[in-house]
Amino acid sequence: MWPRISIIWLNYNSGRIIELVLKSLEAVASLDYPSDRYELIVVDNGSTDGSFEAVRDYLEKKGGLRKKVVRLEKNLGFTGGNNIGFRARDRDSEYVVLLNNDAIPFQDSLKAMVEHMEQFNYAALQGVILKYGAKNIIDTAGDFHDEFFNSIPVGQGKPYPWIIRKPFYITYADGSYSIYRVDAVRRCVGERLFIDESFAYGDDNYLGLMFWNCGYRIVTIPVATAEHYRSGTFGKIHGIQWYLSVRNEIALNVVANSRFKSLVNLYALKGFITPTVAKGGLWSL
Repeated sequence: MWPRISIIWLNYNSGRIIELVLKSLEAVASLDYPSDRYELIVVDNGSTDGSFEAVRDYLEKKGGLRKKVVRLEKNLGFTGGNNIGFRARDRDSEYVVLLNNDAIPFQDSLKAMVEHMEQFNYAALQGVILKYGAKNIIDTAGDFHDEFFNSIPVGQGKPYPWIIRKPFYITYADGSYSIYRVDAVRRCVGERLFIDESFAYGDDNYLGLMFWNCGYRIVTIPVATAEHYRSGTFGKIHGIQWYLSVRNEIALNVVANSRFKSLVNLYALKGFITPTVAKGGLWSL
């Protein structure tokens, strides 16, 4: 029998991409997986642009899909929203799946990921995620960390399948569409997926390092699993993104053991100051 799955799907002020958002929900409802063995958990991060109502109305009309809808009073970010979703999961779920609302899962993707997780005791897994509308161009096939805590997405910009022919280990699974073993999360992290205070950026990589430190492995399988319109919710890079990225990188450096620990903060701040000064600075934050 197929294991139970909880799919956590966040929404926040997605009105400008609402067609893509509804397409993501339709793809979830159309997954080739027994309908009584998976649930969709929608967490709305306090949207104020009407997108929550559009999502709610769509789900109310969608039969045959097990679903839960949680509306938060304020935006708790990627970390807080997913933690709420994790706590709302069916207690019989053996796996949780993170799916961005700007990602479109392929119909057979969930079965492919689950089949591999059932064969091996991995903490997390992802497939090859393609760029939305880019005709088989890779968005990410998993991510590595170097010792300066740079995130390096495997195969980004390369034509699928590129050199990807068999499963391989990665530092962390990309949170746009990935699967996690509930027992591993509870053992290594507790009753949450992420540190709430990180809000966004640097969250899935920290989780990956915690899994490796806990004795688990993380893998990418050579199967295209979704299309992703990266940064669909946040949009173009702006001040708060730079701030969160650098802040969380510095926080990770505090608890990690890189050989270049003493240099990482300077390296991170250089990457923060250079682009932001050119765009007017962040000194008002």
